[in-house]
Amino acid sequence: MQPVKRSIELQPLSRQHHNGLFFCLLLEKGVKKQADKILMRDFCQYFWENDLRHHFEIEEINLAKFTSYDLLRDGINRMLDEHLYIRKFFENPDVLVEYSIFDQLQLLIDKHIRFEERELFPLIQSTISADEMHELGVAFEDEINNNCAQYPIKFWE
Repeated sequence: MQPVKRSIELQPLSRQHHNGLFFCLLLEKGVKKQADKILMRDFCQYFWENDLRHHFEIEEINLAKFTSYDLLRDGINRMLDEHLYIRKFFENPDVLVEYSIFDQLQLLIDKHIRFEERELFPLIQSTISADEMHELGVAFEDEINNNCAQYPIKFWE
């Protein structure tokens, strides 16, 4: 598949997505290794608190307004629905204690990120005005990109 040329305004979100895919890879490695489930649950909570929750919030605040575009409505609504579904895993950490749940979570996040990167963001780039794109750039310019590999307990090794 040809790499997508990401607009500079959306690149901060794409960098955060890269970290999200790395989270999925580490979780998958933990499942394959049959790592300690409590350590994996704690890692998931760390990722949620330090990365994903904020990422969801800034996407929702800054992208949801584009449902006014007919072309973007379905994609934005899918993004919001998937955020809601994924969020439920983190808001009830008691469910994060089985390998099958960790596997399901990493697959959901991976699929969600790939949808945004391959379908939603290109559609946004080709649909909204230059002024709206500039506004997104301003909104996202100070976004930081955490690296979940900095988590102190390397359960995936």
